[in-house]
Amino acid sequence: MRPTMGVFVTGTDTGVGKTLVSAALVRKLAQSGRRVGVMKPVETGVDAGSSDHSDAARLMAAARVKDSLDLVSPYRFLAPLAPLSAAEAQGGNIELSEIVRRYEQLAARYPYVVVEGAGGLLVPMGNKWDMGDLISRLDLPVVLVGRVGLGGINHALLTLEALERRRIHILALLLNETVPSTTAVEQEQRASTVALLKERASVPLLGPLPYQPPLDGRWNETVEQLAGSRPISELAELVWKAGEERS
Repeated sequence: MRPTMGVFVTGTDTGVGKTLVSAALVRKLAQSGRRVGVMKPVETGVDAGSSDHSDAARLMAAARVKDSLDLVSPYRFLAPLAPLSAAEAQGGNIELSEIVRRYEQLAARYPYVVVEGAGGLLVPMGNKWDMGDLISRLDLPVVLVGRVGLGGINHALLTLEALERRRIHILALLLNETVPSTTAVEQEQRASTVALLKERASVPLLGPLPYQPPLDGRWNETVEQLAGSRPISELAELVWKAGEERS
């Protein structure tokens, strides 16, 4: 597989803001004149026949692309379960080779491809492979999205360690505030999470992105706003630099 400029966005766990970060990064790249393809290889908790409000649809909207949904998101399952379980619930399975084939089609169309994972690094995708195996096979550098607050330090460092053990190149750890810090204790937890990860993480630490309330009706506006934020701008710079080194 030829080297492709782009990135794989994974998270320390589910619900950390991978789609928001991915969409904002895609908008920033597109605003800067880059042609960007997007991919959400597996998505659960969605109707396979509909793209409305899906992660894949949001990524496509951010990139302003008209690729087919089946190309961008080849595996979509109704059950809101881990990918392997969701596939089994529908009597199907997820083929690594098929995801790679669709990815190669996108890579042939676009100089940049942003791929968003599902869940975290070790989430099972098949009986004998997981999300980390997909990342290795696509050979894209990783942005790890983590949460600010209690538990965020352990989850981030464990995932970074697992990525390094697999010799996957990590561009950055980007922190996202998934719940508001309204009390003095919560603000202290937020600050300590950032400080300790900045000290202990072996990769650039970006953010945190500020807490965003439920985004129903404000998704596009929020993506545009975050595309101009400092953490996303710094992330885009890292993606550009990595792309130049691979080209």
